[in-house]
Amino acid sequence: MRSESEHTSYADEDEELEDWPVSEPATPSRRHLSDYDDEDEDLLAPDEPSQGFATHTSFDAYFQQNAKPSRTSSNVFSALVPPLTPEEYAAVLSKLQADPRERDRVLWRDPKTRRACFRRFKTELHEGFNLLMYGYGSKREFLNAFAKDLARTGGHVVVANGFQPSFAFKDLLAGIERVPGVLDGPSSSSSSGMDAQVQRIHAFFSTEDAPDLYIVIHTIEGNAFRAPKNRAALALLALAPHIHVVASTDHIASAQRWSLSELFARKAEPSPASEQPEPNSRTGVVPSRGFAWLWHDLTTLAPYDFELAYADPTSLTGAAALRGAKTPAASAAAVAAAAGGGGGGASGALVTETAARHVLASVTSKAKKLFVLLGSKQLEVMDASSSDAQKEGEGAAAAPEHAYDYDRLFAAARDNFVATNDTSLRALLGEFRDHGMVVAAQGAGSEAMWIPMRRDALLKIVGELKAQGHDF
Repeated sequence: MRSESEHTSYADEDEELEDWPVSEPATPSRRHLSDYDDEDEDLLAPDEPSQGFATHTSFDAYFQQNAKPSRTSSNVFSALVPPLTPEEYAAVLSKLQADPRERDRVLWRDPKTRRACFRRFKTELHEGFNLLMYGYGSKREFLNAFAKDLARTGGHVVVANGFQPSFAFKDLLAGIERVPGVLDGPSSSSSSGMDAQVQRIHAFFSTEDAPDLYIVIHTIEGNAFRAPKNRAALALLALAPHIHVVASTDHIASAQRWSLSELFARKAEPSPASEQPEPNSRTGVVPSRGFAWLWHDLTTLAPYDFELAYADPTSLTGAAALRGAKTPAASAAAVAAAAGGGGGGASGALVTETAARHVLASVTSKAKKLFVLLGSKQLEVMDASSSDAQKEGEGAAAAPEHAYDYDRLFAAARDNFVATNDTSLRALLGEFRDHGMVVAAQGAGSEAMWIPMRRDALLKIVGELKAQGHDF
């Protein structure tokens, strides 16, 4: 047992601990806002990084700085300069072509340099590669010269103008089928249309005794080669042993159009004709697809006059200032000036499906019904034409001889309650004439109207409008 003196000493120690002063820890988290004086205002600044557990690093500063919106001005110099009309552009272009110094500014025009490049390109093509030309400037003249050189060697050459809005992928297949012997190959029984054409062409040019075919494509990123089905068909043809593709591209992101397997694919060795399977036969072997591109810098610094002459004016910046101009005739004049020829008719510029959809999306319902009415009458005239030279199959383009008489159009519009008088009809037609979608042609003492579109494109647009309920 503890003695009484020990209990007394413990009690004295407890009294001393209770009398000990207790102070709160002076940490930043326990300080009150009133304790800060004016000199400590910088510590309360919200932009200063915290000095606690989270440290503000340069990594955080980078993202904090880039999270702020960039300040740009909408006052651009191009807005101060009015755009040239197509007529003015054609006049300036003709003056530049007459200047002898203009030819010296374009690269790759030296005959000796071209011959050396042509020999190298032929060697690469025969080694199983396809060539893709990139760089600033029009490459049309250089590739056309290369195509002529290839034709002199005895090979078959097909040139595809992908920059033309009226060009279709089936036009390329039709040109290939003109090669002697292609149509004599076996046809597929399980497929039809374009698939059967592609399979037949691929099978023909995969044999040992097949001739060499060179496909020269201007602007491979054109509308005709953007569809996935067309791109897959071209990838199949490009790996045929006797098909060699030479194409040009001007898009900055053209390398993203193809996968790695398509870029680095290689052609197979040609097989004997006896061992060649029929198109789409169930052999279990899937033909490889790809392009096996070799990229070449072909910077020419040549203007894109011929390519841009076919561009839709309504899709260009500043087109609102050009609505008073006759765009089809102006575009045809620009084409003639770029080609170095004179003259040109309105039939040289055709309206694309994309341009037609943009215009039809901004017009009234009555205007759409009038377009369906005129398009249907024009298709009837084109179908009733008995001349194969005028029709040329499904891909035939509309011509002035297929124009529909204005008086009959007015009568049909009045009977279908589209326009009750001449003023309202001309007002509806004016919306399309301003964009070049409807052209007036003077006949024998009367006025006729027609839509400058390919037959298949016009048939598709009219069908889409009818499906939307704009039938007359």
